[in-house]
Amino acid sequence: MHKSEREQEFYINVIIKDKDRKRAEKALLYKGVEKHILIKEMLLSKSDNRYIEYEKIASTYRYDKRIRYTLFKYISYLEELYRAIILDNYSSNLKQNFWTPKFQETLKKLDYNLNNTLEEIGFSTLFNQVKRLPEEVRAKYGFTNIQHLEQNFNALRELRNAVMHNKFLLLYSGENFCDIQGVDKENSTSLKAHILNLIQFLPPAVGKQCIKDINARKKADESENKENDLKWDLPSQVVITIDELN
Repeated sequence: MHKSEREQEFYINVIIKDKDRKRAEKALLYKGVEKHILIKEMLLSKSDNRYIEYEKIASTYRYDKRIRYTLFKYISYLEELYRAIILDNYSSNLKQNFWTPKFQETLKKLDYNLNNTLEEIGFSTLFNQVKRLPEEVRAKYGFTNIQHLEQNFNALRELRNAVMHNKFLLLYSGENFCDIQGVDKENSTSLKAHILNLIQFLPPAVGKQCIKDINARKKADESENKENDLKWDLPSQVVITIDELN
């Protein structure tokens, strides 16, 4: 089926104002026809209506981007924290028996330059090394309080990869279960579960701010409402709300 036919498929059951049609055509061209069809179908599946306003589809696309940017910020924070922990605690004492084989191999390859080693290794290697740190070091940063550490880290790594590869998160359901309070009897692959899982890895104060930032993403942002922007009309069915921490 040709793209023009798929474009026509998108407009079926979509209510769109004449003034927004050119904006829609531009969005389909540069952001993808198929992705817009998937968003439309998702929203229709969550509604009792046969039709969906184009503003809702466009707002959902923008909302997903906001969520993704927010998660990128906090996942990046976490990676920086892990590197800082190792560098600050062991820059003057590189001979440790708890280095993982992969970490030790990279350390040796880079002439025992710890900073360069930490910049070189990937997220999985970094986290596996953090897990091997002495208990007193891990406790200082709160890592000993996380239940089901291996399972929840696998889920965290999966979310991290989805965010870093710019996947559309509102259509996302992870392969790894999160064992986390607050969703689906504490065992879920939903996006909300993955976000809650990320939050528990963050220091408490940072986690609280992450919750505030996630919850704020559903609100209309006047700074985004430029002359060529559509009306913000986010469907309540896709909104992710995280309960504030005590």
